[in-house]
Amino acid sequence: MPASATLPDSHRDLLEAPGVAALATVGADGLPQVTAVWYLLDGDVVRTSLVTSRQKYKNMRRHPLATLFLVDPGNPYRTLEVRAEVAFEEDPDLAFLDRLVQQYGQTLDSFPGDKENRFVVTLTPRHVVANG
Repeated sequence: MPASATLPDSHRDLLEAPGVAALATVGADGLPQVTAVWYLLDGDVVRTSLVTSRQKYKNMRRHPLATLFLVDPGNPYRTLEVRAEVAFEEDPDLAFLDRLVQQYGQTLDSFPGDKENRFVVTLTPRHVVANG
Protein backbone atom coordinates (compact mmCIF):
# COMPACT_ATOMS: atom_id res chain seq x y z
CA MET A 1 0.00 0.00 0.00
CA PRO A 2 1.20 3.55 -0.67
CA ALA A 3 1.91 5.86 2.21
CA SER A 4 -0.95 7.68 3.87
CA ALA A 5 -2.36 10.63 1.97
CA THR A 6 -3.09 13.92 3.68
CA LEU A 7 -6.62 15.20 4.08
CA PRO A 8 -6.50 18.76 2.73
CA ASP A 9 -7.25 21.61 5.14
CA SER A 10 -9.47 23.12 2.43
CA HIS A 11 -11.95 20.23 2.74
CA ARG A 12 -11.55 19.03 6.34
CA ASP A 13 -14.74 20.91 7.24
CA LEU A 14 -16.72 18.34 5.22
CA LEU A 15 -15.40 15.60 7.52
CA GLU A 16 -15.62 17.62 10.75
CA ALA A 17 -19.34 18.36 10.40
CA PRO A 18 -21.94 15.63 10.87
CA GLY A 19 -23.18 14.54 7.50
CA VAL A 20 -23.81 11.55 5.33
CA ALA A 21 -21.13 10.15 3.06
CA ALA A 22 -21.26 7.54 0.33
CA LEU A 23 -19.10 4.53 1.19
CA ALA A 24 -18.09 2.42 -1.80
CA THR A 25 -16.82 -1.13 -1.33
CA VAL A 26 -16.10 -4.03 -3.69
CA GLY A 27 -18.68 -6.80 -3.67
CA ALA A 28 -17.94 -10.52 -4.00
CA ASP A 29 -18.87 -10.32 -7.68
CA GLY A 30 -16.36 -7.49 -8.25
CA LEU A 31 -19.07 -4.87 -8.68
CA PRO A 32 -19.09 -1.74 -6.52
CA GLN A 33 -21.52 -1.53 -3.63
CA VAL A 34 -22.33 1.96 -2.33
CA THR A 35 -24.17 2.86 0.84
CA ALA A 36 -24.70 5.94 3.00
CA VAL A 37 -22.85 6.11 6.33
CA TRP A 38 -22.26 8.38 9.28
CA TYR A 39 -18.60 9.09 9.96
CA LEU A 40 -16.28 10.75 12.44
CA LEU A 41 -12.99 12.47 11.62
CA ASP A 42 -10.41 11.28 14.14
CA GLY A 43 -7.12 13.07 13.51
CA ASP A 44 -6.01 12.06 10.03
CA VAL A 45 -8.29 9.03 9.67
CA VAL A 46 -12.03 8.65 9.26
CA ARG A 47 -13.97 6.16 11.34
CA THR A 48 -17.42 4.66 11.22
CA SER A 49 -19.28 1.93 13.08
CA LEU A 50 -20.71 -1.13 11.38
CA VAL A 51 -22.42 -4.35 12.37
CA THR A 52 -21.03 -7.61 11.05
CA SER A 53 -24.27 -8.54 9.28
CA ARG A 54 -24.09 -5.62 6.83
CA GLN A 55 -22.91 -6.20 3.25
CA LYS A 56 -20.43 -3.32 3.35
CA TYR A 57 -18.75 -4.88 6.40
CA LYS A 58 -18.50 -8.27 4.65
CA ASN A 59 -17.14 -6.60 1.51
CA MET A 60 -14.43 -4.74 3.39
CA ARG A 61 -13.44 -7.83 5.39
CA ARG A 62 -12.86 -9.65 2.11
CA HIS A 63 -11.26 -6.67 0.34
CA PRO A 64 -10.03 -4.10 2.91
CA LEU A 65 -10.19 -1.07 0.66
CA ALA A 66 -12.99 1.47 0.34
CA THR A 67 -13.78 4.95 -0.92
CA LEU A 68 -15.62 7.57 1.09
CA PHE A 69 -17.22 10.31 -1.02
CA LEU A 70 -18.66 13.56 0.33
CA VAL A 71 -20.52 16.38 -1.39
CA ASP A 72 -20.62 19.82 0.23
CA PRO A 73 -24.33 20.41 0.97
CA GLY A 74 -23.85 24.13 0.24
CA ASN A 75 -21.94 23.67 -3.05
CA PRO A 76 -22.45 20.47 -5.06
CA TYR A 77 -19.31 21.25 -7.09
CA ARG A 78 -17.15 20.94 -3.95
CA THR A 79 -16.43 17.29 -3.23
CA LEU A 80 -13.99 15.11 -1.35
CA GLU A 81 -13.04 11.59 -2.35
CA VAL A 82 -11.03 9.55 0.16
CA ARG A 83 -9.67 6.27 -1.16
CA ALA A 84 -8.64 4.31 1.87
CA GLU A 85 -7.19 1.22 3.42
CA VAL A 86 -9.56 -0.30 5.98
CA ALA A 87 -8.85 -1.68 9.45
CA PHE A 88 -11.23 -3.13 12.04
CA GLU A 89 -11.43 -3.22 15.81
CA GLU A 90 -14.17 -4.50 18.07
CA ASP A 91 -16.34 -2.05 19.99
CA PRO A 92 -17.72 -4.32 22.74
CA ASP A 93 -18.61 -1.50 25.15
CA LEU A 94 -19.92 0.69 22.28
CA ALA A 95 -17.60 3.54 23.32
CA PHE A 96 -16.91 4.52 19.72
CA LEU A 97 -20.53 4.16 18.66
CA ASP A 98 -21.45 6.46 21.54
CA ARG A 99 -18.98 9.11 20.26
CA LEU A 100 -20.31 8.76 16.73
CA VAL A 101 -24.00 9.06 17.55
CA GLN A 102 -23.37 12.02 19.85
CA GLN A 103 -21.89 13.89 16.87
CA TYR A 104 -25.25 13.36 15.16
CA GLY A 105 -27.28 14.60 18.14
CA GLN A 106 -28.30 11.16 19.40
CA THR A 107 -27.57 8.93 22.38
CA LEU A 108 -27.08 5.19 22.49
CA ASP A 109 -30.61 4.94 23.86
CA SER A 110 -32.13 6.94 20.99
CA PHE A 111 -29.96 5.41 18.24
CA PRO A 112 -32.27 3.24 16.11
CA GLY A 113 -29.58 0.94 14.69
CA ASP A 114 -28.35 -2.43 15.90
CA LYS A 115 -25.96 -2.38 18.83
CA GLU A 116 -24.85 -6.02 18.71
CA ASN A 117 -21.68 -7.17 16.91
CA ARG A 118 -20.34 -3.64 16.33
CA PHE A 119 -16.92 -2.91 14.88
CA VAL A 120 -15.06 0.35 14.48
CA VAL A 121 -13.96 0.66 10.87
CA THR A 122 -10.97 2.94 10.33
CA LEU A 123 -10.35 4.38 6.88
CA THR A 124 -6.73 5.48 6.43
CA PRO A 125 -6.47 7.74 3.37
CA ARG A 126 -4.20 6.46 0.60
CA HIS A 127 -5.34 8.81 -2.18
CA VAL A 128 -7.41 11.96 -1.75
CA VAL A 129 -9.13 14.00 -4.45
CA ALA A 130 -10.55 17.40 -3.42
CA ASN A 131 -12.55 19.43 -5.94
CA GLY A 132 -14.04 22.89 -5.73
